[in-house]
Amino acid sequence: MPKCPTCGTENEEGNTLCRQCRTRLSGLTQDQAVPDNQAVPQNQTAPKIQTGSSLEDDVKNAVVKRFDGIKNKDEAAVKALMDEGYDKFDDWAPYQRQEGAQALENEFSAFKVLSNYTYELKDFKVNVLGDLAIATFTMHYQGTMRNEQFNVTSRVTTVLRKQDSAWRVVHEHFSRFPEERQQQRQFGRPRVRFPV
Repeated sequence: MPKCPTCGTENEEGNTLCRQCRTRLSGLTQDQAVPDNQAVPQNQTAPKIQTGSSLEDDVKNAVVKRFDGIKNKDEAAVKALMDEGYDKFDDWAPYQRQEGAQALENEFSAFKVLSNYTYELKDFKVNVLGDLAIATFTMHYQGTMRNEQFNVTSRVTTVLRKQDSAWRVVHEHFSRFPEERQQQRQFGRPRVRFPV
């Protein structure tokens, strides 16, 4: 049974990630495995992965660069962050899944009629699973599109893959809060609906 090089936990043969701390196990040579005499005793907590917070920061930075690319209308910056298999579900029409080239074409055509775009990310959480990361957060964004103002709050899930030491976006899913919920968030009180 291979031992994790980070926390010393014994893992089943064939596991690619440690069942305790999620460190990558595949590709370990025998001399990289943790010897029995260095394993973490059962009554102690396994050490935290030192690279965890920096991995999370790297993922968050990639997500922020992605939205800064929209804010700055920088097509090259956005393209550089996208995985070759990129697709998304948007919170603007069309609502069906958009494959990479079409999704980017739709986004870049919107750059021509977009102005005063600002955004804020809240409740950001990252789960790193080897070379994959899942970022979930709430995004409030606003601006002007074709001289019409918009003010939207959405729940967002972004899946990223690590390639050549950089995180690239594989999939995005945007889901707007229902309009009533958005008004509650903006004005701090619920709307009362009366039967007609």
